[in-house]
Amino acid sequence: MLKGFRIHMNKQVEILNVPFIHTTHKEFLNEITSPHNHPIHVVTANPEIVMYAKEHPEYMRTIKQSDYIIADGIGIIIASKMINKPLPERIPGFELMDDLLNYSNEHKKRIYLLGAKEHVVRNAQQQIKEKYPNLTIAGYHHGYIDTDNLEVVEEIRQSEADFIFVALGYPKQEEWITRHKAKLNKGVLMGVGGSFDIWAGEAKRAPKIWLKLNLEWLYRLLTNPTRLKRMLKLPQFLIHVLRGK
Repeated sequence: MLKGFRIHMNKQVEILNVPFIHTTHKEFLNEITSPHNHPIHVVTANPEIVMYAKEHPEYMRTIKQSDYIIADGIGIIIASKMINKPLPERIPGFELMDDLLNYSNEHKKRIYLLGAKEHVVRNAQQQIKEKYPNLTIAGYHHGYIDTDNLEVVEEIRQSEADFIFVALGYPKQEEWITRHKAKLNKGVLMGVGGSFDIWAGEAKRAPKIWLKLNLEWLYRLLTNPTRLKRMLKLPQFLIHVLRGK
């Protein structure tokens, strides 16, 4: 059961035992930017992550300890319709991060970036600061750390960051947040996968027309054929959803 569940208190949709909150992008943004008296963990889950959780019970337990699981991926929306419990819309992790950065800029909040290579996270924070000059980069650190590294945790705690973006890739980022969240006094912690690479200019996001047509997955495949094996998880995921109806 998700802990921080305040949106549509009883409204969630389980897809292969992963409980997604039933909400829109706008509603969710309002929810996580409202005051909280404890740290909040947001999981952005796509079909690949759901399949990994299905195959790895420990990871399933980890993400179920989060406060919110949101539908990051058109495959999740399709699956929700297949089981006649349609979710309103997908909430892409990169777009949510950008909205939180914009909010931080408008309200002069503090952010912390953890993950990626040293030069990537350094360039990412520079680009973020250029676009959003009124927010404070409370700190940043590369992702090549041991999960039990408490020095980084203490640095984040002392930074008093309002939003902590963790780009370690799944399952590591969710495991790291779950393990250390209680050591922090505040903050929204969110796993953001490869978002720092996009901010740093190391990778490109799909053009807007592809995003509008929900074809970001196809754009990624065409521009990076090595993703084919990962993309094959989508039909496998949908087959499991059909079998579970």
